[in-house]
Amino acid sequence: MRALALGVVCLPGCGPVEYLSQVSTRAPAALAQAQQRGAERLAPYEFTAASAYLHKAREEAGRSSYQRAIEYGRRAEELAQRAEAIAREKSARAAGVPESPGAPPAAPQLPDSPPDARP
Repeated sequence: MRALALGVVCLPGCGPVEYLSQVSTRAPAALAQAQQRGAERLAPYEFTAASAYLHKAREEAGRSSYQRAIEYGRRAEELAQRAEAIAREKSARAAGVPESPGAPPAAPQLPDSPPDARP
């Protein structure tokens, strides 16, 4: 019975702790990483949505709605990670680097005419 009572006592206090981990640490870190990859330019929808969800998470925490804040924080982190992945993929494609180790190499660019062609 005593263990059950301790578990019940922890429940109201755990929301702010999980909030601090999710909304104050993980989501902003994912957003910063996406920003470093250029996601604002390369994945604007996902980056903007992640920023909006993070803002909403902080707003909900201000109302002591920690569970909602945590859910918004998780969504912000997911969208920031997606934005970072899209930015990484687009950057690799622009640089001519294969998207993944198993992907076939990009086709080399051919000259307009063969080198031994005569005019």
